[in-house]
Amino acid sequence: MEVAREPSGGVRITLDAREVPLLRYALERASLIDTPANQQAAIANFCARVLESLSVPRP
Repeated sequence: MEVAREPSGGVRITLDAREVPLLRYALERASLIDTPANQQAAIANFCARVLESLSVPRP
């Protein structure tokens, strides 16, 4: 995993092929972790967006 911090405060993360499924697995479960009620929707939305972007197009 490579993490590059940007001057704006953002972070760019590069994963190798073995790490992508691990991130997908972690995100699927992250939305189920006990989180503050006022952040649950934002966390679920974030996880869904990342999982969607990681999905492999099917032929």
